[in-house]
This record gives sequence, structure tokens and C-alpha cells, in this order.
Amino acid sequence: MNLFKALFGRMGFIGLAIILQIILIVLFLFLLNDYFVYFQIFSFIIAILIFLKIINEPTNPDFKVPWLVIVISFPILGGVLYLMFSQNKLGRKQKRRYNLTEQKVNAFAQHNVEKQKHLEVELGEYSGQSEYLMRTSGLYAQENTDTKFFSLGEEFYASLLTDLRQAKHFIFMEYFIIEEGKMWNSILSVLKEKVASGVEVRLCYDDLGCINKLPSNYAKQMNKLGIKCVKFNKFLPIATAVHNNRNHRKITVIDGVIGYTGGINLADEYINETHPFGHWKDTAIRFEGEAVKNLTLMFLQSYDAQAKIENEDYKRYIPNDFPKFENSGIVHIFGDGPKPLYQDYVGENMFINMISNAKHYIYISTPYLIIDYNILNALTVASKRGVDVRIILPHIPDKKIIFYITRSNYKILLEAGVKIYEYTPGFIHSKACVCDDIVGFVGTINLDYRSLVHHFECGAWLYKTTTISQIKLDFDKTLIDCEQETSQNFKQGLFARLCCQVLHIFNPLF
Repeated sequence: MNLFKALFGRMGFIGLAIILQIILIVLFLFLLNDYFVYFQIFSFIIAILIFLKIINEPTNPDFKVPWLVIVISFPILGGVLYLMFSQNKLGRKQKRRYNLTEQKVNAFAQHNVEKQKHLEVELGEYSGQSEYLMRTSGLYAQENTDTKFFSLGEEFYASLLTDLRQAKHFIFMEYFIIEEGKMWNSILSVLKEKVASGVEVRLCYDDLGCINKLPSNYAKQMNKLGIKCVKFNKFLPIATAVHNNRNHRKITVIDGVIGYTGGINLADEYINETHPFGHWKDTAIRFEGEAVKNLTLMFLQSYDAQAKIENEDYKRYIPNDFPKFENSGIVHIFGDGPKPLYQDYVGENMFINMISNAKHYIYISTPYLIIDYNILNALTVASKRGVDVRIILPHIPDKKIIFYITRSNYKILLEAGVKIYEYTPGFIHSKACVCDDIVGFVGTINLDYRSLVHHFECGAWLYKTTTISQIKLDFDKTLIDCEQETSQNFKQGLFARLCCQVLHIFNPLF
């Protein structure tokens, strides 16, 4: 049934349309061979021009190598593919819509000078990590925020339902995947009750993330129920790099005071109602207080860009007063995404800053480990200077090719002293990090090129919050259910190694 849906459903039709476009381009270029001499000269000139353009792009060298290989091997076809798929930027219309919201976001995000100086003093030697997030994401760190960590999807689900039922003014939800089943149907039931009682409910889901999960007209169904719903970046049968820019965020905001983010989507495997890959281990975090403002602003910017709303009054959704939480630490919720909205790889550099500043230990959980030289180097250097670096990864894969590429990175990490563990009960989807009992991270960002380069993402950098110890405890408990990979017991077959060596060249394009 799943194969039938993949071949003959919406995804199959779109995939076939894109393949046909590429075939037509190849046939057109093949016909040019009738003018062989002129075609060869033209090909050479185009290849040189694109080669120079790639070499001089101000970007990570890892992203240049695959395109250089393609362009040198197939000058004209490679050049066409480069122009079509290489630019990881927002479309023109999306760019304009996001620009319309930027000034409003900035107006609500900023601190006064005194508060900013106070936070710098409180953060001490860690202020640079927060300063970087502020300068690149445009959102500021906040105090006065209670945090609660969830080590499983089932815990998150129960808490989320409780908070949704207590909403009085508005509910915002933005998710990569929504799928009909126990989890989503029970949430939807609450949302319908809230709409009937006068609560404003908005929903944004990623069109590609839900392409085989929801009917193509699902947004219209929601709007008929009174839920203001939009699809993020509608997936069309057109060959373009814009489709790379998916919304991988997971955000819930309730009345501007309570918020959630983390790795958990709204589908049954995330709460272990279904078991496609064994036990599903995931994490999330709940906020109550001032830091929720950042989640609200991120949601409104994303929603308004998709719904084409140009005159949204953000004041309606930002409370004047928040509950008071003393000695709650500092929370810096931030966003990441493609240019021109974000000029840096914010998530990647956040991880590098945390790894590079670690003094005693840093523990990381991620479902994938397809990383560039910068993160690989940060991990190995940290280990070589005596930091206890531990990474927890899945033992049961959800995508076998990605799993093999992930494991192909083990050897160099193990040789540097990095400790690698695989979660044997099933699949770990958690995107979390804890360092030196002082700083931590919970969010949506995987350690792969999809998350670090192409997707809209979000997360929370945490400083001396009560959840730091909870995250550390969760790592300690999870390690009990893991198998440690070592240089002695880790093996990867010759064929798998050869395939991964080839695929490594093209990792940035996955």
C-alpha cells in the first residue's frame, strides 16, 4: 500500500514531472551534438565560467567539491544543474514576504541596553555564544523563563494536551510532520473545542514533510473547521532548489506564555503508538515565561509569509507581563534557515561554539551524523585536548543509506578518542546536547546537511537552567541502553566503505 501510494500518489506524480524535466534538458543538450565543434567550444567556456563562480563563492568548501566534480565531468548539463539546484536561497516572493515582517520582529525581539549588559555579566565567559546567536538569528536571550525537559514523546504529548486544553486566547502550531492517528486526532479534537470557544488557532505544516501523510486539501479542511491553516512552501512539480527549503521546525505557542520545541512531530511513532524502527527515543522542552516571545515571533514570521499577511499586529500576541521565575537561568531560543533571512549557518556554528568551549565533557544525541570538516574537526580537537566527547546515534536506521554514511564517519572520530554509542532498542531522533553541567541545547537541528544548510530550524540554547541536570540525567540513562562502538568492534564492509567514499563527495547535496 505504501509503495502504491508512493508511485501513484501526489509524490509519485511530482517526482515523475521533475524527472521528465531533467530528461528534456538532457535530450536538448544531446541534440546540440549535431553542432559538435561549436558545442565543444561553448561547453568549455561555460565550464570555465561556472568553475570560477563556484571557486569564488563565499561558502563552505565542502559544498563546492560536488558541484566542481559535476561541472568538470559534464560541463553543460552540470552547469545547468548547478544553476537550477545550487542556490540555497528563498524564492523571490518568499524573500519579499519575509522582509515585510523583519522590522516588526526586530522591534519586539530587542532588549534595552541595561538588560543586555546585565545578561552579558550573568553569562560571563559564555556570553559570546549567546552574542553570536543574537547577531545571526536576530533574537535575544531571556531570563525569567521556567523550563521543563521531556525525555520521551509520551511525556511531551501528555503535557501538550494539558496546556492546549487551558488555552484562553490563541494557539500557534508549526510542525514538519503531521499524520492522522491517535496523537494528532486527539490534539485536533482539542483544537476544534478551542475554536468553538473563541480561541484563535493557527496551524502551519510543511507540504513535503506531510506529502504522504495528509490529503493535498488538508489545509482547506482545517480552515473549514475554523483553524487558520497554511502549507509551508507548497511542493510543485518544478525542478528548483527552492524545494530544499523545508520547514523542519516544531513549535507550539499557547497564549504567548507557554511554548514547546524539540524533535517531536505530531505522528504516532513519536509517542511509540507505532514501532516502525523499534522504540522511538525523542526529546522536547517546555517553556513558560519571557523566552516564549521568541517562539511567537518565529511562528508569526513564518505563518505570515505563507499566508501572505502583510499587516499583522504583533502586539496582540506578545504579553505585557509574564509570570515571575527567579533563578531560572537564561534561555536563548533562536532560528536558522536559508539566505537571505539568515546569512550564517547558525545551527552549525552554535554546535561548533559549544564543542570548542567545552572544558570537561560534551554529550550529543542526533539521528544522523553527516557533517562537514568544520564540525568533524571541532569534535576531534575537543577530544584530543581531553574533553569527554560522547555521541549517541541510532542502532536501527530509518534510512539505510544515511545510516551507512553516518557510520562511515565513525573511524576518524574513534581514532581521535570520541566515544560513539548506538541506541540498541530502536531509533533515537533526539537533537540534544549538554556540556559541563552549565550549557545545553534542545531543538530540531540534526547533524546533517539538510538541517544545517537547507531547512528552517529552531532550538533553545540553555545556560544554568534547571533542565541542564535533567538533560544530563537523560543522557546517563540512555547510555545504559546503548552499545558502545570502538575501534576494535566497529566494522564496515568493503563494499559499504567504497560506496560511502563516493557518496561522501556528494553529501552536501543530500
